[in-house]
Amino acid sequence: MENWRTTILDWLHIDISGIDWIEQATFVCIVLLAIAIVNKISQLILNKVICRLVRASKATWDDVLLDSNVLRNLIAIIPAILLMILLPFAFVGDETLYIITQRLCWLYLVAIFLRFVLSFFSALAQILEKADSCKNKPIRGTIQMLQVLVVMLAVIVMVSIVVNKSPTYLLTGLGASAAVLMLVFQDLILGLVAGVQLSANKMMQVGDWVVVKDKGIDGTVIEITLTTVKVRNWDYTISTIQPQALVNGSFVNWSNVFASGGRRIARAVNIDIRSIRFLSADELQRWRQEPLTAEFIANTEQRIEAAAKAGDEVLAKSLRITNLTLLRHYMASYIKSHPACNKEFVSMVRLLAPTEYGQPLQIYFFSNDTAWVNYEGIQAQVFEYLYAIAPEFGINIFQLPSGEDLQEASNSFQKMNS
Repeated sequence: MENWRTTILDWLHIDISGIDWIEQATFVCIVLLAIAIVNKISQLILNKVICRLVRASKATWDDVLLDSNVLRNLIAIIPAILLMILLPFAFVGDETLYIITQRLCWLYLVAIFLRFVLSFFSALAQILEKADSCKNKPIRGTIQMLQVLVVMLAVIVMVSIVVNKSPTYLLTGLGASAAVLMLVFQDLILGLVAGVQLSANKMMQVGDWVVVKDKGIDGTVIEITLTTVKVRNWDYTISTIQPQALVNGSFVNWSNVFASGGRRIARAVNIDIRSIRFLSADELQRWRQEPLTAEFIANTEQRIEAAAKAGDEVLAKSLRITNLTLLRHYMASYIKSHPACNKEFVSMVRLLAPTEYGQPLQIYFFSNDTAWVNYEGIQAQVFEYLYAIAPEFGINIFQLPSGEDLQEASNSFQKMNS
C-alpha cells in the first residue's frame, strides 16, 4: 500500500526519482523562507492587532495571557506545524533522511507545544490566585504538579517518536519502574499532599502571618508551591520551608486574630509589695469623686456596713479597700470604657503569682484594632497611663536598681557618715 506522502506527490504529479541534492537544498530554503514569512506575519498580527485589542479590553485575564507569552507561544505553533508538514518533502527520495527529518520536526513541534502549555498553566495560576473563590486553594502547587505531569507526558511522546514506538508501549514499561519514579519525585508528591492538607484543613494560605519557632520563621506567607513555602519575615528576609515540615510539625497562624476583630493584650507590671496598704478615709473620699471608682467604693462600703450590722467583724475587716484593690478596679473600669477595647471579648485586671520581683498586675483585654502599628500604640497608651496613675494610689512599680539608684544610695551613705 502506498504511504500518504507518495499519494500526495502522485496527486500533485511530482516525480521524485530525479531529485538531486541541489534541488533538495533549494526546496529546503524555499520551505524555510515560507515558514519565516508566515512567522513574521503572525508576529505582526500579534503585535499590531491582538496586543492593541488586549490592552484596550477591560478584562485582566487577557493581559496576563499576553504578558506571560501565552499568545506568542500559541502563534509559534503555526510555523512548527508548517515545518513538520513541508520540510520532510525535501527528502522524500531518501527514506532514511526523510524519516530522520520527519522525527526531528515532530520533536520540535512537541517542544513548541509543551512551551505553550507550560506558559498557559503559569498564566492560569496567576489568574486563579487573584480570584476570591480560589484564595484558600493551593493553586500554585496544583498547577506545578500539572506542569510536571505535562512534562512527563511530553518526554514520553518524544521518546516514542525517537524509538518509533507507541506511547502506550512506553507507559506500560513505566509500571515496572514505578518505585524508581516514586523515589525521584518523592519531594513533589509529599509537597503536593502537604499542600492539599494545608488547604483542606485551612491551616495556611498566602497572606497569613505565621510563626515557626523551631525554624526561626516569623512573617507573612508570600508563596506556597509543591516543594517550598516562602515566608517574608518582618525584617524582610525570606525564609523557605517544606510544606510537609509544617504539616508534620507545629506552627502558629495569626490569621484568625485578624478575622475575629480582636487582638489580645496580656502584659503584666510588677508592683512593689511594700507599697501595698489600706486606704485612709481621706483617700477614699477623694476617690469617691472619680467616676471609675465611685461605684466600686459605694458597693464595698455597703457590704462592710451590712457585715458590721450582722456582727460579722471578720468579713467587715476583710472588705477593707487597699490601694492595690482600688487600682485594680480602676484599671478594669478604665479598660472597659476605653474606645479601643473590643467589648465582645473578655477583659480583666488580675493578680498573678508573686515573684521575687514583686506582685505582678496583669492587664488582659482585646483591642478592636488588629493592625500591628495601631495595636502596639493602644498597648503602649494603656501601660503608659498605668505607670502614671499608679503613684496616685500610693503604688510603686518595681524595677531592679539601676546605676543611678546605686549612685544615689552611695551618696546618701557617704552623707550619713560624714
